[in-house]
Amino acid sequence: MTRYKLAALLVLAALPLQAKPRAPRPGADELLLRALSGPATGYSAVQRVQVFIPGKKPKALKVNVTAQPWGQVRREVLPPKKKAAPLVEVRDPEKPEAGLARLRALYEISVSTGGVVAKRKTWKLELRLKSGVLRRALWVDRDSGLLMKRETYRDDGSLRRRERIVKLELPAPVQASFKTAPVSGPWAPDGFVFVGESGGARRWSNGLESYEVRTVGGKPVVSGDLAEDDAARVLETAGR
Repeated sequence: MTRYKLAALLVLAALPLQAKPRAPRPGADELLLRALSGPATGYSAVQRVQVFIPGKKPKALKVNVTAQPWGQVRREVLPPKKKAAPLVEVRDPEKPEAGLARLRALYEISVSTGGVVAKRKTWKLELRLKSGVLRRALWVDRDSGLLMKRETYRDDGSLRRRERIVKLELPAPVQASFKTAPVSGPWAPDGFVFVGESGGARRWSNGLESYEVRTVGGKPVVSGDLAEDDAARVLETAGR
C-alpha cells in the first residue's frame, strides 16, 4: 500500500459516518386523521381477522377489501364454513375530524415506530384509557395512511382481536360493485351485520363474534365485548 493510499484511508476513517436521515415521527392527531381519511387512491387487499378466546385456539376469518379513493370501502367477509354465504357490506367513511374527536374523548394516544406490515413500513398508534389500560393498537402505512393492522385488548391486557392486511395492491383499479341498500338501525363495527331480534334484543354478528342492543329503563344498552369507542358509537346511533 502506497503512502498516499494509507493517508486517504486514515482520513476516511476519521470522518463521522453519515447515517441515513430518519423520517420525522408524525403527531398522533395527524396520523389518526390520515388513517381515518384513507388513501388517495383505490386499493384492494386481503385481510386476516383473528379472535382470541381465553383457553381456546384463535378463530380466524378471511376478508376481501376493496376501496375507492378517499371513499367507500367494500368488505366481503368469508365465513369459516365454506358453504355459507359471504357477508358483504359497503360503508361510507366516517368524517375524519368527527372520528378523531370521538377517539380523543376516550383515549390517550401515542406514536412509535411500527415495523413492517405486508412489506410496508408503518407507524404504530397506542390508544390507552385515561387509567393507562391499553385498549387498541393501530399500525398505519407511512406512505399512504392506510390502516394496515389493528389490535384490540381486554382489560387484563390480553389480546382479544387482530385485523391484519396480508396482501395489498395499492394503487389498484376499483371494479367491485359499491351499490348499497338504505341503512337502517344503529351503526355497526366493520364486518358486523344485523342477524335478528329476540327477546327484545337486536343482535349483530361477524361470523365469529356477536353483540346485542336492548333497551333497559328507557335507555339503550350494549352487551358484548366491544371496545369503548365502538360501543359509544353504537349507542349514539341506537335510536335509528
